[in-house]
Amino acid sequence: MTKYKNILTKVCEMICDAKDLEPDEVTGDTPLMQLKLDSLDYVELMVLAKREYNITLDADWFINNPNITLRELCQHILKVSGN
Repeated sequence: MTKYKNILTKVCEMICDAKDLEPDEVTGDTPLMQLKLDSLDYVELMVLAKREYNITLDADWFINNPNITLRELCQHILKVSGN
């Protein structure tokens, strides 16, 4: 599995658990706004990134990119992690 797919899988699992969604309801093209994430969900995403990839996602990044898709988030995580 590529590192990107690994990131996408982990992020999707976290979101599906948080929002009680089925995995087939979330794709890389799903905008985060459509998922109706609340502040706790964003904190969980930041903790996941820190724990799994040893990177810090800044809350301002989410604020400045309100229309990002799940794919764009995962690409950002991949880029920041240096891989």
